[in-house]
Amino acid sequence: MLRELWGHRAYILGGAVRELRQRYAGSGMGLVWHVLTPLAQIVVYFIVFSRFIGSRAGGVYSAPSYAVYLCAGILPWFVFSECLSRGSTSLLANENYLKKLAIPEPVFVAQTVATSGLTLIIYTVALGLMAVATGVPVRSTWLLVPVVLTLFLALGFGLALILATMTVFFRDIVHVIELVLQIWFWITPVVYDVASLGPGLREVVEWNPAAAYIRGVRGLLLHSALPDWNQWMWMGGLALVVPIVGVVVLYRLRSDLRDAL
Repeated sequence: MLRELWGHRAYILGGAVRELRQRYAGSGMGLVWHVLTPLAQIVVYFIVFSRFIGSRAGGVYSAPSYAVYLCAGILPWFVFSECLSRGSTSLLANENYLKKLAIPEPVFVAQTVATSGLTLIIYTVALGLMAVATGVPVRSTWLLVPVVLTLFLALGFGLALILATMTVFFRDIVHVIELVLQIWFWITPVVYDVASLGPGLREVVEWNPAAAYIRGVRGLLLHSALPDWNQWMWMGGLALVVPIVGVVVLYRLRSDLRDAL
């Protein structure tokens, strides 16, 4: 698969840029809307939760730092959920190309994930600017934030590969994903602190794959805290194993996939 993706790298990147441009074609503000949409969501959650989360954190999360705390959770989650929702339909959306051209299936999934990757770059810059603007000290640990986010995106690619393959055979998966993402959002510490949960719920959150990456970003950005080796192993292992599972699923069903489209 890596050879297939590398051989089509220009097609993947070009398609990702084109998709991002077409999404806001004809709009006066263009890509600015791509940032304003999650920021509006952040403002809503900030207004609703700041009184509860901020005060219960013992002063650790003041209003400005809690705003960065929210951004460090919502922006990566926004990209991850978009990666899954759009990636799961990437093969169906490119049905005509798959039937007529000899382009490997992973290329279309990778193109969707690459679009999410470009979004992630924009959001990472916005996150850094917001952190500086709110007085968060710039530390060397910030250099590792893109590493954690890249691992998070790799996990999204692996899941998107599995879902895109299965969606070809079971179209209801598209609707199931929408429900799962809504539930997944609330069992991920995006808008709340894990410390505010009871022991039982805290253990559930600890085993949540997405939680490790968001916790890693927040630790590096807000507390200059490096993830421990167990956390690195967990994040790196998921980013490696899940795409491998996706490749196995795709290649086992590849002979029937294009006929099922």
